[in-house]
Amino acid sequence: MSKKKKIVKEEKCVFTHDMDENIKKGSATIAKILKSDPEGRYIRDLIEYHLKEIDYDTHDDLTMALALAFGADVGRTIAFPLFTNDPLMLAEYERLNIPDRVMTFLRYLVALYGAKAEHAALSLKHPGGLKQTMFDVSYDSSGKAHSITMKLIKVNNDSITIIDEPDSYLFLVYQILEQLSSIEPPDADTLMAEVFEKIEERVKSRIKDSAREYINE
Repeated sequence: MSKKKKIVKEEKCVFTHDMDENIKKGSATIAKILKSDPEGRYIRDLIEYHLKEIDYDTHDDLTMALALAFGADVGRTIAFPLFTNDPLMLAEYERLNIPDRVMTFLRYLVALYGAKAEHAALSLKHPGGLKQTMFDVSYDSSGKAHSITMKLIKVNNDSITIIDEPDSYLFLVYQILEQLSSIEPPDADTLMAEVFEKIEERVKSRIKDSAREYINE
């Protein structure tokens, strides 16, 4: 009788083997730290100090500080989920059988400091990028929108405020979509194309209306 082959289901890993080892070693060290410092105050003090003011160097400075204070493995173990601000990343840590106490502590760090740490990561990657956009519409006495205020807040907290009529924003959206559609891969979702077509129709309609208004003046 022939023996049945045992089929081992291949496990899909997100991290490299080296990263797995770093996380295992870092977690073991964190477990030891938490025995003498149950609230992880030493680690939290260091994170809070470096996240007080966010700038281009914050990401690298905090990563280096964690490594210097607690070891490179601890630095990597904490920094990776912290700067991505994604609790789902910690699901990969569970695959490595990280102690529950350490997992709880790491989740707490992400919940507590993840948003500011992610901001620091964005400051490093796109220092001139957008952090937030805000819009406000002003109406005239007849209830018709006559202007839109757009405030763009950059990652470095500089801001730009633009006040213009709705048609100007319509053309702006059209130009943005035109550029985006030109860089979409051939097999991309058709949603972008559909949105672009609707905006294009609206723009052409507004051009015709403006032409008629000009002729009738």
